[in-house]
Amino acid sequence: MNVACPTCGAGVEFRYDDSFVRVCDSCRAAVVRGDRGVETLGQVADLTPTASPLKLFADGRWQGEAFMLVGRAQYRHPAGGIWDEWYAKMDDGRWGWLAEAQGRFYLTFETVGAGDPPPWDEVFPGAAIQLEDDGPKLFTVGERGEAELIAAAGEIPFRFVPGGKSAFADLADGSGRFATIDYGDAADGAAGEADDPITVYIGKQVSLRELGIRGGESDAPASAAAGAQRLACPSCNGAVELRVPDRSMRVVCDYCSSILDCEGPLAVLGKLAQAAGQQGTIALGARGTFDGVTYTLIGRLRREAFYAGGEVFFWEEHLLYEPGAGFRWLVEANGHWSFVTTLPPGAVEPGFDHKPSYGGQGFRLFDMSTVEVAGVWGEMYWRVQAGERVDAVDYVAPPAMLSKETTSDEINWSLGVYKTRAEIQHAFGLADKPPSTTGVGAIQPFKHRHATGAFAILALAFVGVTCGRLHMADERVVLDATLQLEPPPAEVIAPELQGSSVAPLIVFSPPFTLVGHENVEVRLGIEVSESWAFVAADLVNEVTGEVESFEKEVSHYTGVEGGEYWSEGSRSSTHVLPAVKSGSYVLRLDVQQPQASMRDSVDIRIRQDVFRWKHALLALILFAVPGLILAGWKWSFERRRWSQSDYAPSGLGSGGDE
Repeated sequence: MNVACPTCGAGVEFRYDDSFVRVCDSCRAAVVRGDRGVETLGQVADLTPTASPLKLFADGRWQGEAFMLVGRAQYRHPAGGIWDEWYAKMDDGRWGWLAEAQGRFYLTFETVGAGDPPPWDEVFPGAAIQLEDDGPKLFTVGERGEAELIAAAGEIPFRFVPGGKSAFADLADGSGRFATIDYGDAADGAAGEADDPITVYIGKQVSLRELGIRGGESDAPASAAAGAQRLACPSCNGAVELRVPDRSMRVVCDYCSSILDCEGPLAVLGKLAQAAGQQGTIALGARGTFDGVTYTLIGRLRREAFYAGGEVFFWEEHLLYEPGAGFRWLVEANGHWSFVTTLPPGAVEPGFDHKPSYGGQGFRLFDMSTVEVAGVWGEMYWRVQAGERVDAVDYVAPPAMLSKETTSDEINWSLGVYKTRAEIQHAFGLADKPPSTTGVGAIQPFKHRHATGAFAILALAFVGVTCGRLHMADERVVLDATLQLEPPPAEVIAPELQGSSVAPLIVFSPPFTLVGHENVEVRLGIEVSESWAFVAADLVNEVTGEVESFEKEVSHYTGVEGGEYWSEGSRSSTHVLPAVKSGSYVLRLDVQQPQASMRDSVDIRIRQDVFRWKHALLALILFAVPGLILAGWKWSFERRRWSQSDYAPSGLGSGGDE
């Protein structure tokens, strides 16, 4: 459908029957068509140049359906900054809303019968809302606010007023699904009332690769992002560099510490009580590579947290930017660094007792505080101001931290991962490592955590092998007998024993069979009383004549001392021989004992494949000593970590909450 623009008379083409507004390419009037013809809703501003990779009339495909980007609008965020929304006309007739914000893309579709969203005054960050989309799904509110439409181009599938505001709530489920609830005109504070219907859009976060975007208006001025700019500070005339002019809302002059508004010509908003030109550990404009993406450091914040008793803790946050990836943060506290990525609402499972989880990993509460902006350098993507405060909660599972920052209209979750000084030096190509660390960082991993894990695995393996050996030990009895001791022939008695008070006796056991590759346990018992017996034993292979010898002593004494009975010694003794060759064996015993208390018999029990508790105990000690040292080292490390927290586990830190 071709019509004449009511404002300038230029031709305006409506390509689709179900579009409402077409922006005139000649005069920027928003032309709306209705039953009585066409009219203008007013003029819209020119699109702000951004680094968007999308273009009007680009083609793509989603879930097998082709589409074209036929419209674009820009909205001003309530905290400052703008985001782009593209309108995709699908081949099946549907309209898709493709939102682009901070390098992320969200494709949603108007969903009729999505459920019964709560009224505007009952929506708050962190609220769980169930929406219907191929079945009930639980979404979490991440943000609510009022968006102002500031510019548009192409064909728009809804009626709008240039400069008009609408209330919205953005939600996510943590698995990539995304939703927006549009509460309509919020200018009069009556969003969501009966005469202002609520519209629900449901979809998911997508990548440009998934969409297969190609083509578009190559000469569209709105598609060309503004490059870095050097401007003069309105306060001191010093040079101010804007590295991301299409994304930055505030910039601080290095020379006079004036905080400047970037949303139009630079304007002074006030002066910050901070040292002018103060350089951080890493200079603004430096480029660093993390996870294969090279970011530019465009800004730096100094923040402080307040605690009971007047204690204040300071740290710095470095803002990184890359057009394709968006914004990231690099946080430094006491020389400890972490690389921080924002998470969608709903990605974090709340858990119980302040123990949320993310990606299957549980986290423990570490800190709760009010956080304030104490200093700003470089550029920021929102209307930052000194003294700006948020409620912050940190949860740790070293080397990672979950952080939640909450205001009345927004909740932001982020995931920080610990970085060593060497990693920071390598990422930015610094000549020297950053300054040394102080104390143990909140998410600093234990240096020898891999050794701890390996030791735990070895200990479990040892326990498993020990239990298996205990279970499989046969402990088979091959001889159990009581044998009579006899004096040896006189000619074989040692000269020193002839005529002495010590009686030598000798005995040979019956033959018995031993199996190879199994140990041999020999238990000897002599019923001595207030006496002793010395045994020299030879295990003799009857075929080869090989001999395994050992010596044992048995003794047993009793008495009464101080009215108390005592006893010492044992009437039996055990010796274990290592595995011998298979074959037939006899045991020869040469027994010496006092004549006055001589016993003429000996009990013999021989077993094979016996579990050695002594060996297991020695191995346990060998494991336990280094294990206890390592455990003590780790406990000391964790104690120093949790000494900084009021929510330390029992036995750690100076806090007390379990």
